[in-house]
Amino acid sequence: MWAVPWRLELLLLTRALGIPTVVSSHTDITHMKAYKGVVKLVWKIHMLSTRLASVHATVSRVFGAQMGKTYGIPISAIWPPILWSEEFKAEPAEWADQAQALRSEWLEKLRAQGCQEPRAILLSAGRWSAEKRIHLLWEALPKDCALVIVGDGTSGYCQTVMNAPASGRPNVLPLRKMLNGKELRAAYAASDLFVSASNFETLGNTVIEALCSGTPCALQPAQGHLEFVRDGENSWLVDFDDADEARAKLQRIVHRGLDAVSLQKAIPDFEKMGRKLRTSNFARDFDECVLQKALAEGNRVRSLLGWLLEICKRSLAMILCVLLFFFLRTFTRIAFITSADPQFEVLGQLGGAVDDGRGKSVWTFPCMRIFSSCEARDPAAASAAEEGTDYASTTAPSRGTRGVRTGSWRLHAECWRKPSGGQAPTERVILVIDEL
Repeated sequence: MWAVPWRLELLLLTRALGIPTVVSSHTDITHMKAYKGVVKLVWKIHMLSTRLASVHATVSRVFGAQMGKTYGIPISAIWPPILWSEEFKAEPAEWADQAQALRSEWLEKLRAQGCQEPRAILLSAGRWSAEKRIHLLWEALPKDCALVIVGDGTSGYCQTVMNAPASGRPNVLPLRKMLNGKELRAAYAASDLFVSASNFETLGNTVIEALCSGTPCALQPAQGHLEFVRDGENSWLVDFDDADEARAKLQRIVHRGLDAVSLQKAIPDFEKMGRKLRTSNFARDFDECVLQKALAEGNRVRSLLGWLLEICKRSLAMILCVLLFFFLRTFTRIAFITSADPQFEVLGQLGGAVDDGRGKSVWTFPCMRIFSSCEARDPAAASAAEEGTDYASTTAPSRGTRGVRTGSWRLHAECWRKPSGGQAPTERVILVIDEL
């Protein structure tokens, strides 16, 4: 969020230089409680940036249509599905042993809290937050089934999830931990049905992961869930807003059978969809769906009049870029220092790329460091990171992160390592700007 104003500056610079650009929208934040003050201004700037870029991409056709209708912004490209871990490219049969071992652990824990042998194990995976509506899952859970909830979060909603078994639901098993690729792949394989009541997803990576793992889905019929799932064809759509109807449909799904033979009869396109997602080539698909469209825009043939207009536009963009630099340099520093909601915090040692949870905190912008006292971070945060229970731990092995805390949630500006190797230089450069 803190970088969005400067991304507008970069967009003006690349426009002045004639370099194609891509802006990507992943979430509509206008209905969140945090949508006010600085956050609201940042969203307005992001909406402006979608009109400056050569290509505005988003993560699903459903979300793209919603953004276009609501804000009247152009949607030029759709991201192809991406598998963030190689484990999800493996065939389901390769994970049978790990799945059986994990399922046995789950059953032992369920028995320990008074649950009878379940007819099927339903799985919920991901961030624990109110917009995910995880509580609707156990309210619609059939009595002869169990619900395993894996993931973590930073809000008070996490305690609601953890208290589910104590509130008279022995067949609900919350396991609070952010899982790595191998653990998550095994969790999908160990379950019979993946469920999500979220009506907030712009795509739903967990849906793609479940289908790749050979686990069918029962999803709230809203937003990104509609991108890949067709009710009764490759999975099911269940309205969890109506607990009784959702419970009845889940009961029918489970009683019809969730073994391979039964699934082939009930949802004939399920196996084909999983195979398609497992074997997809993200690099090739992204180049075709997004990058080539931006390059085509940059190589567009213009008439003499068109080039004269283009020169005027580039000159204007360069002038605005220079003027905006001085304004943003002043505005951003004042905003970060004085903002009360959200409140910004510098995490980790200044100039470093990794926040290990052990550094000191400065509750103002770095230039004000001499006017503020540094306070020690909570040692428990570092321990949590080592145990893999916070978000930073899931990304630290592959990249460094520098965090910015806003209210009760944390964002990370990612510093990717440049790949080694002697690749040939490209003729053009595309700046991919990915925000919100």
